[in-house]
Amino acid sequence: MKKKHPEHVNLERWLVSYADFMTLLFAFFVVMYAISQADMTKFKKVAASIKVAFASAGPAGMIDLSGSSGGATVQQFEEFQAPGGRMQNMPAGKTHTAADPDPELQEIRELLEESITLEFGVSDISEKMHMQFDSRGLVVRLAAKDFFEPGQSVVVPDLRPALDRIGRVLSRSKRLVRVEGHTDPGEPIAGYASGWELSTARASWVAKYFLQRFDLDPRRVGVAGYSHYRPLSEKKDAWSRARNRRIEIIVLNNQYDSP
Repeated sequence: MKKKHPEHVNLERWLVSYADFMTLLFAFFVVMYAISQADMTKFKKVAASIKVAFASAGPAGMIDLSGSSGGATVQQFEEFQAPGGRMQNMPAGKTHTAADPDPELQEIRELLEESITLEFGVSDISEKMHMQFDSRGLVVRLAAKDFFEPGQSVVVPDLRPALDRIGRVLSRSKRLVRVEGHTDPGEPIAGYASGWELSTARASWVAKYFLQRFDLDPRRVGVAGYSHYRPLSEKKDAWSRARNRRIEIIVLNNQYDSP
């Protein structure tokens, strides 16, 4: 009887398991790569959409007077909390919000920015004037502490060229315009009986100045005085009180329909 040889043991069986593992690992990385490519495509689409949205806000080189002051400097009209809606943080009252402005109002704002900053420079005029859109239209806010002497209703001569720039742009439009005056309880009123008279007198002076110097139909222009009853801030510190003393020139959403 022949002697039976011992069965040969295959010592390379581990290669089969190793090959299976490598195949699964390769498949895993293929799937991961495919997922990453899909995410990158979506990311590129989102980035392109954001770029288009910012580009539609205006020319890249346009100086924006509604921006914050930055650094350690605080502008008089700068808000610390972002309000809702389309308010752009000018601000023009705590309750006024609106959708995006129509193209004509946007063009008026850009013309005002370009015209005024060319003459005065953004660092100087941005502390004296601010612009924003709200539910009424385009609001141009002038700081009374700069444009008027305390208790007076006549704009100081040095800043009348700013009114000239504003009036020249307004004369090219057919929009209704309202000039509003606002005071502060602590502001001296000189010879006026109350803040009502002072705020109305300041608004009237600005409106008359526009009518006398530019081809504006008086039927397009309205005047209002609110004394201290529509403050921008309820705080009693000197900065907040100075911020409440202002003139607002509002280019309304409504067109003037001549008879």
